[in-house]
Amino acid sequence: MRFRAALAPVAIAVASAAFLASCGGGSDSGSTGTTIPADVTVVAVEGIAWDAKDYTATAGEISIAAVNRSSLPHNLHIVDPSGTQLPQVWDIPSRGDAVNDTITLSAGTYTLICTIPGHANMKSTLTVS
Repeated sequence: MRFRAALAPVAIAVASAAFLASCGGGSDSGSTGTTIPADVTVVAVEGIAWDAKDYTATAGEISIAAVNRSSLPHNLHIVDPSGTQLPQVWDIPSRGDAVNDTITLSAGTYTLICTIPGHANMKSTLTVS
């Protein structure tokens, strides 16, 4: 009987870990699997950078996802062709965070930036045609 009693905590721990993994309750530290269906997905990566320098989309309503695969907090802002920062913001404060929203954009060349101090090199181009 003592043998079974000693195994009970182990069985509970294994079952709990399996349950958390199947529900997404595990940690995403280092995982690159976080995705959200979107027309454009912008990913913050280590080194205070976006995962690409150039993105493309078709004019109109565009679904944009922002994903944080970095150990630092980030945000995504869009600057229109005239240099005006648009009011919409995608906040991704922690590794594993992913958000998605839609925005209507006309054809043109936009700049994607992170406005957190020290993140000035997080600058990419979004070409909308």
